[in-house]
Amino acid sequence: MGKLFSKNFILYAAGRIISLIGSGIQNVAIPLYILRTTGSGLAMGTFAFVQLLPRIVIMPLGGVIGDNFNRKKIMIFMDFFCGFISLILALSVINGYISLTVLFIGQIFLSAFASIFDASTAAMLPEIIEKKNLLKGNSILGSINSATYIIGPIAGAALFGFFGIRMVLFINGISFIISAISEIFIEYFPQEKSQKLTVQKTKKDIMEGFNFLINAKGILPLIYFAAVANFFGVASITVIMPYIFVEGVGFSDNQFGILQASVMIGIFTGNIFLSILSEKLNRKKIIVYGLTAQASLFLVIGIFFYPWSIRIFGMGSFYLFGIFLILLIMFGVANAFMSTSINTNLQLMIPNKVRARVLSAYSFSMQVITPIGVFVAGFALEFLEYYNLFLACTLMIIVATGIFFREAPEESYNPENKEAKIR
Repeated sequence: MGKLFSKNFILYAAGRIISLIGSGIQNVAIPLYILRTTGSGLAMGTFAFVQLLPRIVIMPLGGVIGDNFNRKKIMIFMDFFCGFISLILALSVINGYISLTVLFIGQIFLSAFASIFDASTAAMLPEIIEKKNLLKGNSILGSINSATYIIGPIAGAALFGFFGIRMVLFINGISFIISAISEIFIEYFPQEKSQKLTVQKTKKDIMEGFNFLINAKGILPLIYFAAVANFFGVASITVIMPYIFVEGVGFSDNQFGILQASVMIGIFTGNIFLSILSEKLNRKKIIVYGLTAQASLFLVIGIFFYPWSIRIFGMGSFYLFGIFLILLIMFGVANAFMSTSINTNLQLMIPNKVRARVLSAYSFSMQVITPIGVFVAGFALEFLEYYNLFLACTLMIIVATGIFFREAPEESYNPENKEAKIR
């Protein structure tokens, strides 16, 4: 456990690489399938809603499961289950049974399993690497994650264009199964659990996670900011922006896939720099600069969505494509510096025995209104001009960022290097 690149860390990372490439392929292909099939912003918003809602609803339970059962076994089973669901969807396409309803139901199960998986893996990481390597480890994992989503969207757009949704679902299913097999070889020896998980204990554990957040001075401002930012930011990125790129600007499937991947190129680059400079940089400055850059870049991107800008550079033109490519890469770099530092702070603040449930409570608290945001965004696209809607979301993100800078205590930026206690 002394060195970062141990067998466990490599297997842990390898499992994520394989499954995330498959997910990245699917995450760009399904929106394209919906847009090409329906051309409806409301359908896009509905899919984003059913993709996010199960993750959020299951989050508190996923945290309790992660704290009361073997986290390695949870990782393996959830990957197997996700692979099984994706392969069932692929067979549905082959047999002609696929529809938006079937796709939505399958996504509900995938999102629920992913929520349980995420809670356990996030809590498990500090157990397999030392605290002094945690920021660097998170940076490396962030680079790995973003690299898979660079490959995934580009491959997803190409595979969808050549073979359709069937091949995309099949590849995603196989990737989950391969990931589960690699995770079997992780050497993990958790502490024995003294209690069985009953309904009463489940309720108690869930409340303990939320009570920890309420009493954690440095975490609460992060929740308030993230809830507002997620409501408008996730809606902008997952619903409004794809709609604009395809229906408003007129980019091709391949251009759309590259632009989806460009954010991850920026995150990959940002995390590489962060892993190299993690012991030299002031974490508070990293977070402040990251948040400021994100809000500013959202504003600049929104300006280029206006019709006068599209007329100047040309509908679906190479010049407009290049501008968005650069801006989205810069946005990804800013996001990496901010989000990786915040995630590391959270892991340092939370004791191991409650880490999964507290991280899940945190994720639930900051994302609970996100499904409403994406659904409202899809609905609003039917009535409002897309460029005005995107700019309105951007202005709300700027306001939330300013309030966070004014209200957040020092603990939000620089937690003590020791675990906090539940009061």
